Order: sequence, then C-alpha cells, then structure tokens
Amino acid sequence: MLKRRALLAGLDPGVLPERQPREKCGVFAVYNYRGPGNAALITYLGLLALQHRGQESAGMAFKDNSGIKQYRAMGLVDHVFPRDWLLETGAETVLGHVRYSTTGPSLAANAQPLVARSVDRTGIALAHNGNLTNTRRLHNTLLRNGHIFHTTSDTEILLSYLFRFKKQGLEKAVKKTMSVVQGAYAAVALDDHNMVAFRDPNGFRPLVIGKLNDSFIFASESAALDTVGASFLREVEPGEIVSAGPEGLRSIYAGLEVNPSLCVFEYVYFSRPDSVLGGKSIYEVRRRVGSLLAGRIDHEVDMVIPSPDSGVTAAIGLAEGLNLPVEWAVHRNPYLGRTFIEPTQDERELAVRLKFNPIRQLVEGKKVAVVDDSLVRGTTARILVALLKKAGAREVHLCIASPPYKHPCYYGIDIPLAGDLADLSAGPAGLAEAIGADSITFAELDDLYKAVGDKQAGLCSACFSGIYPKLGKNSGKVS
Repeated sequence: MLKRRALLAGLDPGVLPERQPREKCGVFAVYNYRGPGNAALITYLGLLALQHRGQESAGMAFKDNSGIKQYRAMGLVDHVFPRDWLLETGAETVLGHVRYSTTGPSLAANAQPLVARSVDRTGIALAHNGNLTNTRRLHNTLLRNGHIFHTTSDTEILLSYLFRFKKQGLEKAVKKTMSVVQGAYAAVALDDHNMVAFRDPNGFRPLVIGKLNDSFIFASESAALDTVGASFLREVEPGEIVSAGPEGLRSIYAGLEVNPSLCVFEYVYFSRPDSVLGGKSIYEVRRRVGSLLAGRIDHEVDMVIPSPDSGVTAAIGLAEGLNLPVEWAVHRNPYLGRTFIEPTQDERELAVRLKFNPIRQLVEGKKVAVVDDSLVRGTTARILVALLKKAGAREVHLCIASPPYKHPCYYGIDIPLAGDLADLSAGPAGLAEAIGADSITFAELDDLYKAVGDKQAGLCSACFSGIYPKLGKNSGKVS
C-alpha cells in the first residue's frame, strides 16, 4: 500500500520511511572567520545549538594546506570533538553537521560531512539536511557508470554528482546537480576555494544566512546564529544557490520550478522555540496553536500541565485561552534521551517511566489538561496518563497541538509505518480510551495555518493531510 502511494506521488518507493520517527539533521558552516577564537570553535558552538536536530553523529570538514580534511564520529557534539583539537584547528572555513539517519542506517560511515577527493588533492565536502526522493534511480545510474559507494546515505549521491561536475566550478556543479536530484535538501558544499549553500525548489528544509564580523555563516536555524553572536541576514530561498567567496556573497537560481513547501512540522516540533522561520517566531506560532486549541476543548479542567519539554509553549497558549494556571506538575529527568528512538516498545515504556514523575501534591483530586506537541505511537501519552492517575489526578484530558499522523513523510522525517502509529480507527473517544485518558483533543490543520499566518500554499502538511506537494521540475538527465 505504501509503495503504491509512493508511486502515485511520483516518488521512488525506495525512500519509504523507517519504523522509528527521526528528526532530520543540522548544518552549520562558517566561511572566512578570523577570530576571536577560531572557526572550528564557532562551528562547535553552532552544532551544540543544533544538537536537537541530530544526536547520532557529528562532524566537521575544513581545508588546510594538504586539501580538504574531515573529523567525524558517532555521538553527541561535546563527545565527538576534543577540546585540544578544536583549539589547534586553524582553518578559517569549516563545515559542520549533526545527524539523525533518514536514508541509510546509523553507521559511522554515514556520519557527515562527506568528503570526495581527487588525485590532485582537490576535493569537495558536503553536509546535507533532507531526503532525496529519486535515490534508487540515481543510485542505479551511478552503479552502472562504475561508481563504488562507501556509504548507504543519499548524501553520497549528491556528493557524487557534485564531484562529477566539479571542473565547472562548485557553483555550476551545484546548479547541474540540482537539475538531476529530486526531493528535500538544504545543503552546504565546500571546495578548495568557495562555500556554496543550496536549497531544493520546494524549500522543505530550512537554511539561513548570518554574518559574524567579516565572516558568513549558513545554519539550519536562526537560534544557532544567536548562539555564536552572529546577525541574521536572511533565509536561503527555495531553489537558490548562495556562494560565499573572496568577493562576498553571490546568489543565483537553479532554474527549476519553485513550489514553496516548508515542512509544517518545523513549526510543530523540530525547530527550537527561539528560532525564527519564514519571518515567524517558532515560540509565537506554538503559543498561538495552543490558544486556538483551547477553543476546541469541551471539558472543564482545573489546570494545564505541559508534557516536558515538548508541550511547554503550546501549554502556555492553552492556559491563556482557558484562563487557567500552568502547573509544572510532571518532573522530567534531564539525563535521559528521547523515548522515540529506543529500539523496542518495552524499552520505550521503561524510558518513559524513568523520565517522568508527577508531583502528587499538585494533581491529587484535580482535573488536568496535559499538552503535548504531537502524538506518534501514544506510548508516552499512555504512560504519562497512568502516572498522573496513580498520583491521584481525578481526570486526565490530553490536548495535542497538531493533527493526528496519518501518512508517511518522504522529505527528511522518518515517521513510523501505519501499524506503529496510534490507532485512530475508533475516533478520538476510542483512542482516548485505549490510552487511558478521559478525552483527547487534537488541533486542526487550519489551526496550524492560522498560527503561521494562513500560509497554507507555502507549507507541506502531507504527514497530516496526505496531500503531497508537487516537486520542482527537473530534467532527471545528466548531460
């Protein structure tokens, strides 16, 4: 069924999502930085600010006198990069990446940035956030042409075409590669002379431009610019190629059909609340969704409880809409990772129990509204409801600040297959009963559109609606 849907959407069925919902990746790149500190340290700080976008691996690539080099490993940013290495790396231009796997498993070989080198020591490094949708077709084409793959990541396909066209210059290589690949990509490439940022013609994934002293920065989120003290210039536009070189910034377009389709889930969950996306504060959008959700609740409650940490901003909006207090009635253990990446259901449930503990004195005998940004499997919600009722809550009403998941994503987020998602077949009442809650209320898709500013035409909401955006046209051929 999923393969048939992929074919109908014009997608390669080889990009069907994994069974675990994953965030995408984070890109942070510095061009021509000359202190204070150094470019590697600035990149390290930027990647720390983007750690929420990828917790499997981290890496940097840079150029020195012997060509393009890389340093990457599995693990969190502060574990991957030794302090001595950061202080000793003298490169003025550095390309950084944090990763969650969307295409290709979690392996050290798939850690980014990826690097390709020539016999003359010239090379290209690439960091990519997104998911190509014609992966299988391009992979087979490259194999027939004698390419030997070193990873299982679709990023290597992007890099392979960039390297194939590199004699034309990095900017032209990017433009030609964009005419071949299809899908979601917000990427930055680095060669011996220039750094080039580029974004697919749908603009599924965010990419922003900043400036720090005389250096330019490309990052997945504006919050990373704030972290290093850089000023926000603008976003890389869908279908745009932005080059940073000795002459400054240069912008051209790939000549593809542009159809802005920013992932609405960036507003729901993925981006940090202190980021700005599409000119909109992520915090204010989530708060607004919470206030709109308040108008859909038809049960009396005594307090609003955010699900730590994902439901906090929407809970503030909901509480304002209901004129109720927000109570931090569930303590979250900050030393445990995210439950959705645990490998088995039993381990996920144990992780939730270890992570959360209600404060009995606040909830005993009360009717509570628990707010979360989304509902995937329902594991966290079910256990959290049980813990609150065990602590004496009289009623527990779930309030979800997004619509239900119904459809797979092909553009850089791995959402569970239908059989792993919370069962919606019996409607909200049946789902609430299965979870153990007294009710469950979802935000509507229109609530998200209103909160963002009624930009329905510029957003991809396929995981909620099943309506997949038209991909920017390209030739699909290499000349």
